[in-house]
Amino acid sequence: HVVLPGYYSPDGMGLLDINTSDGRFLFFLPWQGATLVGTTDRKGTAVSTPGPPEDEIQWILNEVEKYLDNGMKVRRSDVLSSWQGWRPLASDPNAPPGAPVSRDHIISTNPDTDITFITGGKWTTYREMAEDVLNKVIARKGLKAGPCLTDKRPLRGGVGYHKNVPIQLVQEFGVSEETAKHLASAYGMNAFDVCKMAKPSGKAWPKFGAVLVEGYPHLECEIEYQCKNEMATTVYDMLTTRMRLAFVNREAALAVAPKVADLMAETLGWSRKEKKRQLASALEGL
Repeated sequence: HVVLPGYYSPDGMGLLDINTSDGRFLFFLPWQGATLVGTTDRKGTAVSTPGPPEDEIQWILNEVEKYLDNGMKVRRSDVLSSWQGWRPLASDPNAPPGAPVSRDHIISTNPDTDITFITGGKWTTYREMAEDVLNKVIARKGLKAGPCLTDKRPLRGGVGYHKNVPIQLVQEFGVSEETAKHLASAYGMNAFDVCKMAKPSGKAWPKFGAVLVEGYPHLECEIEYQCKNEMATTVYDMLTTRMRLAFVNREAALAVAPKVADLMAETLGWSRKEKKRQLASALEGL
């Protein structure tokens, strides 16, 4: 995936290109105030920390340029972030060459160890995957169980959530509207607990909430909240999976990494050596 500035896509509207130069699909989506463009698929040798190939980045940029008018050019320097990952697909060893690989999950049991495995699937179907594998184990063991209880259970922070939560955060805690929308989207009703940790900004407005990095809505108090309430333990995880900052703007993530290390060290009681190790690991990953 490649992330470009927000002006490459209109708010609330995406684009799917099914007629690229080599037949692969390409999508444009407004995301986190930027534009997410992707994705490319190709076979490769699995490594633990895959980096996005430069030729794939350039291919995406070349395809993007087809949709720009008035002489506008997409530049390599416009790329705010890019990343590559591995699809955990389960392939059929008996399928003919070139056959499409299913995105569905497969459940199997090792007859020697009696261990049940689930492979394939995707993040968006994780609840169905969990239910299916448990049903398989229950049936195999001849056990009895009631119906699934989690298929409609709201995620953490989802109970009681409503569309006016951002407005309530602005009115009750004096945070900016942009920050309120970010917190409501990221934490749901738990955004109120995050705001209770916010310190005065020293400004006329917003009154509360020290911003982690200028130009983005993340607050410093989110670091403390995630460490104390959501089991955050590494700087790299904080900047990537949790805050998404590294995916939105790699340079911003690199610049703020030392501050994040300081805040996490203060909250988690890291030694100077551990803080240094955490920061080095995060910078290497970024």
